[in-house]
Amino acid sequence: MTAQNLLREYQGHIVPQSYNAGFVALSFVVSLVGAGSTLELINRRTGLRGLYNHLLLMSSAVTMGGVSIWCMHFVGNRAIDLADGEPDMQVAYSSGFTAVSFFVPILVLLAAFVAVGTNNSVSWWRLITGGVLCGTAVCGMHYLGNASIDNYTCVYRPAYVVSSAIIAIVASNVALAMFFVFRAMWANSWWKRVISAVVLAGAVSGMHWCAAVGTHYRLVKIKPEGNEPSRSATVVVVICLSLSACFIIAISAILRARNMRRSALRAQQITLGAAIFDKAGRILVDPDGCVPSTVVTDSFLEKNTKEGFNIGHPLFHWMFLASRNWGMISSLVGGMRQHVSQLPHSRTHKDRRRGIQLVSDHGEMIESYDMIFRELFCLAAAALADQLRNDITSIGVLWDEILPTGANGRRPRAQQQKPGQGGFAPEAIETGDDKHDSLNMAEKGINIRQQDYGRGSLMFLISRADSDRDAERFVSAGYRFAELHQVSEIIRSSMHAKSHEFETKLRDMSTYTSEQNHLLPGVHLGFFAIRARVSSGFEVLARKGWSPSV
Repeated sequence: MTAQNLLREYQGHIVPQSYNAGFVALSFVVSLVGAGSTLELINRRTGLRGLYNHLLLMSSAVTMGGVSIWCMHFVGNRAIDLADGEPDMQVAYSSGFTAVSFFVPILVLLAAFVAVGTNNSVSWWRLITGGVLCGTAVCGMHYLGNASIDNYTCVYRPAYVVSSAIIAIVASNVALAMFFVFRAMWANSWWKRVISAVVLAGAVSGMHWCAAVGTHYRLVKIKPEGNEPSRSATVVVVICLSLSACFIIAISAILRARNMRRSALRAQQITLGAAIFDKAGRILVDPDGCVPSTVVTDSFLEKNTKEGFNIGHPLFHWMFLASRNWGMISSLVGGMRQHVSQLPHSRTHKDRRRGIQLVSDHGEMIESYDMIFRELFCLAAAALADQLRNDITSIGVLWDEILPTGANGRRPRAQQQKPGQGGFAPEAIETGDDKHDSLNMAEKGINIRQQDYGRGSLMFLISRADSDRDAERFVSAGYRFAELHQVSEIIRSSMHAKSHEFETKLRDMSTYTSEQNHLLPGVHLGFFAIRARVSSGFEVLARKGWSPSV
């Protein structure tokens, strides 16, 4: 049928419509991708301030308003076939209204996500406000998008309009409530986020198709000749935005997998973590519930079989005192960094603290090993301070315990590392030369502590953010404060700590940071007590958390 015949038959009348099931399913998938990427971005927001949080806020509004709502709408409208699919009778859009319909929901969702906030505790009035605004954005974009139709007048049935609005608002509230309740409980695993994303996408799709069923199209004019490229351009924009949302989800999954792998590797090394508490005793963690941490060195070299890296080791005593005198050490960090960078490295690494060849190819310990170990500790503390956008003088004091990390059991002989590599690389294979070098090291009295397969050590620098300004600075850097009972198991498992009372230890750290831990000016009576060690030497009695003092 020619365009003129179609115009004479349908002009001023309701045009029959049908639906393409493939595009209906595709529209839900597009909405789901947008909703999933939105919740992933919101989950990583930690506060209202800071460039990091502002970028996440804007990105989440774009993925929700631009992908989950706008893209879904136009993909869904492609599922509507008018007049038995006659090409000249399909919907044509006005470019101006189409552009406006893209930006309006983004602005409304910005207000919605600001209203929801980022508090650890669930604020129901904030959630309801955010849910109502989110549902309003869905409805508003739908009818604004329909207003951009150039060749038809939309006829709406009031019952379907009201029903679609109720679906959008109620389902948006349910989805946001589920997501933020899980987030506040730190039970926000991936499958729970998927459920929330499905409900949120259901709010968008449910509203759209409820409204679409109650919408009829009255023909005004035949579609202009040059409108097909406009429809194709809309599809191209939809595809690009949807792929961008998929890219966000993929990057998030890759980063999470990389962090898990990095945590597993650190469990085999000597690691330094930062346990920072606020005035309420909550601990600072990243969006995944892990404390900031960095590697001190790949392994600890023992000079004899009786020596082990523990709280009685002279190096630990030095680090314990040094962490209480960062002001004196801060000016030396630059020289330490330069000295470490000049040491021989067994492999190339962007962090010059890593891959240092602590043992030569001849099995001899590197010269001034103790001094280098001290420098590595100070540089690790400086790296933590940079990571937290803090000064090393405020990074905290060393906690008086070393927690074992990694798997138990003896290292399989086929996976033991060559001593010259100075690390615990799981992929290294022991050869005949390795055995020979190990014998040489044993003859020289040098021992790499690797009796337990994958066994590492975890130390903590502890401090307290007493002022709101300090706490806000950490939040702006992308961290959150969380209750210990909610994240202690997450921290323990992510760092592979072998402590059965990990939460108790964290509470002890929090208590220590709130106490007065230095002698006040005045006259004091001291008590000096020692006891003989079974192996050799003596131990001095000291108050827990204090260096030995009279």
